[in-house]
Amino acid sequence: MSEMSLKVLSPLHIGNGRELTPLDIYPGGGILHVLDTERLVGDLISMGVNFGEILHLLKSPPGDSYVWKGYIDGLGLNPLDYSKYSLRVHGEIGKRSMTIREFMKMNGKPYIPGSSVKGAIRTAVLYKVLRECGDSKTAMGVVLGVKNARGEVEKKTQGLAEEISWSEDLVDFYLSYLLKEIETEEPAGKKGRRHHLDRKRVDDLLEALVFGMEPDWRLGVRYEPKRDPMRVLIVRDSDAMGRKHLAVYRVDVLGNSQPIPIWVEALEPGTTVGIEIKVDTELLRMNLGHFNGVLWECLKDRGTPWDVFEDFLGEAIDEFYGVLVRAELEEVKKYGRMEADVRAFYTSLAGYGGYLLRLGWGSGWLAMTIGVLLRSRRKWERVRKKLGLGRNPQNRNISAEFPKTRRLADGMPMGWVMIG
Repeated sequence: MSEMSLKVLSPLHIGNGRELTPLDIYPGGGILHVLDTERLVGDLISMGVNFGEILHLLKSPPGDSYVWKGYIDGLGLNPLDYSKYSLRVHGEIGKRSMTIREFMKMNGKPYIPGSSVKGAIRTAVLYKVLRECGDSKTAMGVVLGVKNARGEVEKKTQGLAEEISWSEDLVDFYLSYLLKEIETEEPAGKKGRRHHLDRKRVDDLLEALVFGMEPDWRLGVRYEPKRDPMRVLIVRDSDAMGRKHLAVYRVDVLGNSQPIPIWVEALEPGTTVGIEIKVDTELLRMNLGHFNGVLWECLKDRGTPWDVFEDFLGEAIDEFYGVLVRAELEEVKKYGRMEADVRAFYTSLAGYGGYLLRLGWGSGWLAMTIGVLLRSRRKWERVRKKLGLGRNPQNRNISAEFPKTRRLADGMPMGWVMIG
């Protein structure tokens, strides 16, 4: 791996946290213009439009209409004269108004963050390690090798190793750990229970056990980046791209009782960009005695870690995303009227020769987690219901099916790319 190309296979959205609102855009004829509103306001005032009227509009914009469209069309102005950039629109534009989630940009040009690509690879590695090396004996031995500054195994760390030894494997231990954490969580307004469970950090212990750890007074171990072999995988941000590769997509959320479309800026299928991905094998050699975690044991079992690391990454990517494609095809009927389109898309992925990855927003719970592994276990349904995964935000009921919703952009599952 080194200089590689990344090809977008389905609409890809990686957000920057900002949104375009009806005050930013002019829609028309399958094209959407992102406006230079400062210039537009200046010209409107010079044409005699009442400044107070414009000021009121800017302070209290109506939320259900494209306010600049009335001025531009009514005065016979050309929207191109006020367009910062224009975007093709895939799918129906909001009839009265819409907000559009912006894509990540650098100096106004879209790019793909290296962290997004590395995160997708990391998920695949986690899946492979748990499948291939996640037995209780290996994990227990790794934990017992975690010592404090005095060279001793702390009592809490030893207790964690014992808990792991009672489990079928590391996945079984993790689910048991989550159940215990949930059941000892402090209820709102009451005292006497031990702690509040941070649901955004429930995977911290599993990450530590797999990727690298140091002693911790509460959990027994905590994740330590300096002990993580994945630090030798370096993924740079992609090259910046022209905005011609961006388009606006209407994203349909299937599975909701009522259709609630979402609009996003996304890279179009066929977009290709350069990206640097490399493994610092020298860093692996220099830290031979410093790395720990089940991943490190997995690499050592295969041979010399710096000789086998790249092959391990490639296998992990192929295995995880291959399983993900098969899982989607097995459940393709859940796409309803879009079943045929989705089936055709996933069938077409078999023709690509590089590494398949799934990135960004809309890629789904299965792609962003090891869900394909967790949901095969008996304890999973109990855990996810207690965590509130699949809770209806309106009636607070837990859905019998999870994940219940799926997102499609122009009839395609989002976020698939090929690296080669």
